[in-house]
Amino acid sequence: MAISWNETVLESLPAARRVFLELKGKRWLCRGQQKRFGTLFPTIDRDELRSVPRCQKLVLERNSIDTFRASARYFSAPGEAASLSDDVVAIMLLRHFSVPTRLLDWTLSPWVAAFFAANADESEDGELWTFDEPLYESLGREQWIKWPETTSDGSGAPNKWDGVRLTAFAIDEPPDWIISGFYAPGFHRQNAQQGAYTMTARYGRDHAERLAELLPDPQSRHVYVIPAGLKPSILEELQQKHGISRGSLFPDSAGAAETACEVFPPSRPRLYTARAVDTGNGRETSWWTSAQPPFGVISLRGRTGGPCWRPAWEWSGEGSG
Repeated sequence: MAISWNETVLESLPAARRVFLELKGKRWLCRGQQKRFGTLFPTIDRDELRSVPRCQKLVLERNSIDTFRASARYFSAPGEAASLSDDVVAIMLLRHFSVPTRLLDWTLSPWVAAFFAANADESEDGELWTFDEPLYESLGREQWIKWPETTSDGSGAPNKWDGVRLTAFAIDEPPDWIISGFYAPGFHRQNAQQGAYTMTARYGRDHAERLAELLPDPQSRHVYVIPAGLKPSILEELQQKHGISRGSLFPDSAGAAETACEVFPPSRPRLYTARAVDTGNGRETSWWTSAQPPFGVISLRGRTGGPCWRPAWEWSGEGSG
């Protein structure tokens, strides 16, 4: 369990109902996880990607944004238009389509979070993380006083904050801030899921730990455990009383196609091996093996002129892609 998060097991459906109503009334943000991981690491910091250095993750992140925009600019819907010019909005959108990012998904709806906690891994307990978002809006501003370099004029004033542009994509290790934000209304998945996000400037940061540091009162955050045996009852109630299902939360052709895939037995994924090429001496080394498809090749150099790593992808392993 992450530092200083109190935990409660939801022993019954009536107990779950009471908690969900209370969370909705308090306007706390919620996040459902299908297993008891005990941490909140975003996808770009999990599994094989976890040990990848910041320099390389910046390359992958930038390449994913640019590759997305190169195609999406021809057909993006009005609700997605901001992603073509704003990098954070772009990775918000990419997160909805399972691209590894430094963002974590949250929602204002405890029922939506409960769906994601209960919708898979029926043999394992799920967990529902939640924190006081209105309190974050107050205490979060203190970060800019601590790190005035995140403000446009160096004053630390909240109304001068520009931390994403100034520090989030810097090659050097940035200040250790965390933000919580919402995507502007208009994107259909966002609307359906009442989504929000947390984002850190640094990679490899457990959002549970960082939120606990920012919100020191244990009563301002909590983890609710959804027992495996309660998952089917919760899913049935969400469908019948709240109209929440996979189809309602992913209201587009891509979501419908992903749901249709569940008809078929799982297949072995196609694997890709990433090989890093030092732009200074050409030396090559393996990064990791991943089921994620490549986003192309890009190079990046540090501020001092030293070499960084350029990703070169090749297919390896068996299975269908």
